[in-house]
Amino acid sequence: MATYTLRPNADWNNASLFTISGGSASAHAALADNSDTTYISKTSSSVPANYETEFGTQSLAANEKVTSINVRARVSIGTEGQVQFSLGVITDRNGRTVSYSVPITRQNTLALSTIDLALNLTSSPTGAEWSQTALDNLVVKFADNSTAVGDKANLYELYVDVVTTTQPTVTVTAPSSTVTDTSFPSVVWTYADADGDQQSAYQIKIFDSTTYGGASFSADTSTPTVDTGVVASTNNGATLEVDLADATTYRAYVKVAHLVNGNNFFSDWAYSQFTIDVDAPATPLISAFYDDNEGAVVLTIFGRTNFLSANQASLETNTAGWDAVTNCAISRSTSQASVGTASLQMTATASGDMVSGTTLATAFAVIPNSEFSAIADFRAGTTARSVAIGIRYLTSAGATISTTYGTSVSDSNSAWVTASATVVAPPTATKAQIVAKITSAGSSEIHYVDKIALHAGDTPTWTRGGFTDFSFDVERSTNGSYKAVRNSPVNAGDGQIATLNDYESPLDTTVTYRAKARANI
Repeated sequence: MATYTLRPNADWNNASLFTISGGSASAHAALADNSDTTYISKTSSSVPANYETEFGTQSLAANEKVTSINVRARVSIGTEGQVQFSLGVITDRNGRTVSYSVPITRQNTLALSTIDLALNLTSSPTGAEWSQTALDNLVVKFADNSTAVGDKANLYELYVDVVTTTQPTVTVTAPSSTVTDTSFPSVVWTYADADGDQQSAYQIKIFDSTTYGGASFSADTSTPTVDTGVVASTNNGATLEVDLADATTYRAYVKVAHLVNGNNFFSDWAYSQFTIDVDAPATPLISAFYDDNEGAVVLTIFGRTNFLSANQASLETNTAGWDAVTNCAISRSTSQASVGTASLQMTATASGDMVSGTTLATAFAVIPNSEFSAIADFRAGTTARSVAIGIRYLTSAGATISTTYGTSVSDSNSAWVTASATVVAPPTATKAQIVAKITSAGSSEIHYVDKIALHAGDTPTWTRGGFTDFSFDVERSTNGSYKAVRNSPVNAGDGQIATLNDYESPLDTTVTYRAKARANI
């Protein structure tokens, strides 16, 4: 904090009612010369009088705000005298209008001394926040109400003390660079305040590169992707509740505040720039029907995100999670890759069909009578063959119920070819494995498999593996405007499948549902 002491610099009103003692040329000069030999006193011994003086000003820095203003006086008061001091602000110079504070009274005998009037006004007498304009128009009124002859007060000096504080500063430390592990990043900052005041609030705004790169961009007025509003908190970070778009560059703008007389005094905006580059969960599928017994639309949400681990899906580390099932040896190859830098290499032990599959230990939970899909890319080492991807369903004890392949395709030694399958889980199925088959391979023949996925739903799609802890945000729209369905988000159960009843869906009206998956990477 800083304290500036201002001194009288001009007579505003009623200087003629006072006598100057000690040789000063003006009343205001007598009150600003730091001398006990000069002072003013009212001329009349029996009639009360008041005098008003203007004060010099102090130019506030851009990062500075007035917290309070006080008045001090060096004065002597007679035996039965009474004096009053008021701090005012000129609001109309031409009309000679001044708004004053409630006067502070001092009375009875007071030898020459400096008194603190303890006004400590936190706002202007007009009721407004202190401003540079108010500071430029300060006035102090001194009134001597004595009526006894020889009992006049003598006023020697006047002081106005202006106490200010500086705005806090903020440094945004995260997110920065490229964010690869979440589309809901946490914004983190460092708060600093030269006066040691505690943070009282913050506001975060997220802008995409198109917006912040615009010619008329303003963090105050431009439309953000995310705006937390002003949050009363001492925290130095917050996790965003909005899913940011992949492959997009953003800036996280933050401003912080400390309290000045009960109001937030905010810092300037600061920002950190970052890019979202996240392998997101797949867009879920939704089925819906109206259930008369429930009196609700029953929604089933299918996650469609890869059940496999990240390594099983693209063999980036080793062959863990895979088995050689029939007539083959498996290994990890870095000579071919459809995604990442490696693939599953299948080498035929002898002539004939060869099959590899995910291990029984990593069999994935499924829901009976529901559809599940598998997808993979194949490539031939030399000779093209008929290839297929399939799903093996198992009982709870791990016994095979059925193995069903999708439509066979011919792989190639010059490009990757995609094969897929959608298979309904049998009524007794509780688990599933994914299996890859090469038909009629020659002995020692090599084929590669990569970009492998297994998921719920009837639309095969690729996502990276390794997602966990799924939940779905489910929304309903009747006129193009979406709102969350009650009890959304809903956590996914086995097989990334969740159900949700929509009791508020309007009857006899066409509605649209959509869902977004959330998961940990």
